[in-house]
Amino acid sequence: MTQANCEGKETVDDGIGLAAYTMDSHNCQRLVVNGMVKNEGNVEVGGFGPYPIAYRSITPKASECTNLLVPVCLSASHIAYGSIRMEPVFMVLGQSAAIAAHMAIEKQVAVQKIDVSDLQRELTENPLANGSEPEILVDDNSRDYVSVEGNWITETTGGYGPTWLMHSGPEDGAFVRYSPDIQKEGSYAAYLYFPKTENMAAHTTVTVFDGTAKTEHVINSEDIIVKGQTSGEWVSLGSYEAPEGKNFYVEVDANNENDGVAADALILVPE
Repeated sequence: MTQANCEGKETVDDGIGLAAYTMDSHNCQRLVVNGMVKNEGNVEVGGFGPYPIAYRSITPKASECTNLLVPVCLSASHIAYGSIRMEPVFMVLGQSAAIAAHMAIEKQVAVQKIDVSDLQRELTENPLANGSEPEILVDDNSRDYVSVEGNWITETTGGYGPTWLMHSGPEDGAFVRYSPDIQKEGSYAAYLYFPKTENMAAHTTVTVFDGTAKTEHVINSEDIIVKGQTSGEWVSLGSYEAPEGKNFYVEVDANNENDGVAADALILVPE
C-alpha cells in the first residue's frame, strides 16, 4: 500500500477493508532554531476519501510462508501506514484475515491461493460473521438507490463516506430520495447522517415512506450535537416495518429553505 492508494490515484481490486484517515507522521524530534523550539518531522496530508486495502498487503510472498496473515504489520510505505494505522481498520483487517484463514483451511490451500472474490462476497453479505441480517447502507453516491431533483452540489469533505450533497436557497421540488433494496421484509431502525455545517438550515424536513404510509420528521440543527472526532451525527428517524424490494424510501426536502440542506447517507438497522 502506498500514497497513490491513499489518494485514489491507484485502486486495488482485492480490497478487504477500507482506510479513511489522514496520511500523517508524528514529530521525530525537537530542535532549537534561532533560540526557538521547533518540532521536526511532522506530516499531515488529508483531503481524500476512504480507500480499499489490498489482500495482497497482508500476505507474505508464497515462497517465504504460506500459512501466515498479517493484518496489523501489513506491507505499506511509511506514509501510507500513517493513514492505515487506525484501530478500527485493524479490527476490519483482523476479521478479514480470520475469514481468509478459515477459507484456506477449509480448501486446504495456501493463504495466497484463496479466491479473494469469495472473501469479498462473504464480507459484504455476512459483515458480522454470524449469519445475522446485515445493516443496509445507502450513501449519496449509490446512484442505483438514490434519486436527486434540483440543484444539489457534491461536497467531498466533512461528511460520511467520500461525498455528500448540499443544497442552498429555496427551490421548488428539490429533494434527495433514498430507496434501499430491502432483501428481507421486517422491522428496521432508520438513521440519516447529517454533516454539521456553518450555514445549515435551522430545520430540515425528512419524509419516510414505509410502503403504505408517509411519516414526516423535522430535524432541528440545534439538536445535532457532534461528539468526538467526526463531522456530524446519525439522527434517528424511528423504526418501521419495511417491505421487501424498493418500496421503502426516505426523502430529504430542500423546498423553501434559504440556508444549506444536507443529504448524505441512510442506514437501516434490522431489529
